[in-house]
Amino acid sequence: MDGFAETEKIGRLLRANKRLARKLSRIETLFDAIQAAIVVISGDGSIRFANAFAKNLLPVGAASSIYKIIPGIESAIESVSKDGNVAVRREFEIDYPERKLLSAQVIPFDYGDDSSTFAVLISDITKEKLSTQEKIENEKIASVLNLASGVAHELGNPLNSIGIHLQLVKRRLSKLEGLFESNRSQMEEISESVEICSSEVARLNAIIENFLKALRPMKPDMRECDPIKPLAETLKILDHEILDMNVGVYVNTDTPMPKVFADENLLKQLYFNILKNAMESMKDGGRINIVAKGDDEFVKISFSDTGCGMDEDHMAKLFTPYFTTKPTGHGLGMTIIASIVRAHGGKIDVESRSGKGTTISVFIPRKERHVKMLEA
Repeated sequence: MDGFAETEKIGRLLRANKRLARKLSRIETLFDAIQAAIVVISGDGSIRFANAFAKNLLPVGAASSIYKIIPGIESAIESVSKDGNVAVRREFEIDYPERKLLSAQVIPFDYGDDSSTFAVLISDITKEKLSTQEKIENEKIASVLNLASGVAHELGNPLNSIGIHLQLVKRRLSKLEGLFESNRSQMEEISESVEICSSEVARLNAIIENFLKALRPMKPDMRECDPIKPLAETLKILDHEILDMNVGVYVNTDTPMPKVFADENLLKQLYFNILKNAMESMKDGGRINIVAKGDDEFVKISFSDTGCGMDEDHMAKLFTPYFTTKPTGHGLGMTIIASIVRAHGGKIDVESRSGKGTTISVFIPRKERHVKMLEA
């Protein structure tokens, strides 16, 4: 009987173990189905459990400690450890395997042993943060645009009036030249002053025009076109200036080049601004490499120069209206470039190192991508 009872006891334990295994499997399946990263860690940061989402979001397999994966999370865990049952939510940034912004909640967790354990619930908030930043940026641009429209209206009329009256003064001075031969030098000084005033009025008008052009929502005349054709035309326009500045331009494109859905005139303006920026960054001559390639969605055109490049501070302000490092620059070139790319539904990447040059890459949507978007 004892042997039978012992066998029956073992059987019950095996059946109970199978039930627990099935429950554990269902719980693990549930945890893996949750669209948020769940990581259980020890007090020293070692990872004891991670669900499938966590393994996709974080390089869990490459590191045994959460501290190596999410820099700065150690302080959050220490806060929870000191305050007992208090949960802590903080935001973190990781760079590997790619840059992401994370929201992590750390709570005490009983793992069934005597050690201190914590559950870390992690959400990827990268898109949310970036979309919020983009919304704020768009609101800023809209506010500046409204202000600029009012300022342009208030300044435009008096500037035009001043310009007209300066033209009248110049005509009258030319008629009076013969009557004041003895005071020719004074007449020349007055004429020179009038000329300076006229040029300053023209400069102010150009500033207002460029400012509005940079920030005004563009309505491109979108058509199927070859992205290299307007590039070739732009290079032809700049040909003499390129030679005078001792700049070599080298173009390498895919053959055949995919068609894009774009406004050719705006593409010319885009290329013109990028090339002018590159040329002006090379005071003693240099080289501009242009590489054009197509993929399933975009045509990517990269402009690499051997100019002075930019440091991190200048890169951060690159698309800020009126920011410029050039003594005679108006600081709207990159703003106009970004506006044109944005109007085409494209993207722009900038890589630069101080003293090593700059690469600006623009991504213009292919015609096929635009058709797919309309069909969707």
